[in-house]
Amino acid sequence: MSSLNKFFVPKEQIINNRLTLTGSDVSHIRTVLRLKAGDSIQVISDSDKWLTVRLVEVKAKEVHGEVIASETINLESPLAIHLGQALTKANKFDVILRKSVELGVRSVTPLTTERCVVKTHRTEIDKKIGRWGKIALESSKQCGRSQIPTVAENIETLETFCRRNDNQDLKLVFWEREETKTLKDIELNAEPRSVAVLIGPEGGFSQAEIDAVRRFGFQTVSLGPRILRAETAPVVALALLQSLWGDL
Repeated sequence: MSSLNKFFVPKEQIINNRLTLTGSDVSHIRTVLRLKAGDSIQVISDSDKWLTVRLVEVKAKEVHGEVIASETINLESPLAIHLGQALTKANKFDVILRKSVELGVRSVTPLTTERCVVKTHRTEIDKKIGRWGKIALESSKQCGRSQIPTVAENIETLETFCRRNDNQDLKLVFWEREETKTLKDIELNAEPRSVAVLIGPEGGFSQAEIDAVRRFGFQTVSLGPRILRAETAPVVALALLQSLWGDL
């Protein structure tokens, strides 16, 4: 894998092997990396196409470059994991999001549940969603993802998440009160290519919530005999899923 600094650019912005970077990318190139005309960066424009771009002109508000090489690389897991994560205290959700991106999650949806301590107003939600989008982008660059995972634009209820993910191959809810069934005990007719995953807040899911998601076809699964912290559970769950059916 190339050690060049990575940038995500929509393929529509690349015309005749020329591209223009704007916004925060310009500041990062000029003031943080201190790159100049003649230096090279790596641009990811498709899920599997990585471009080596030589900088032609570095201006105050725009950076112009030309594509000098192209390489097809697919670093995405064959298992599409869609995580529904209940809101957590302080900055724990930020940590969970970063680790989820590193572990190859395809999308992350923040959820409000009965035992969520965090209660936010509309303006606060908008700020959080914006920050989480930036975290997903930066984490994708850091770990070499070829796709930026989607962060839902709204905080959803359990019911909304369940309905929206009704067509996934496998639907799981990790629950500390599930005493017997683990991932190894799940019976499958075929290896799943997509999975919807529910993980609760610090206080876990209530019995009523578990009953509700079961009606949508979600299976309760244990992560072992010990109760894991809210920020640990998703990391363990995602690693296990990738180990069984993904790319770990």
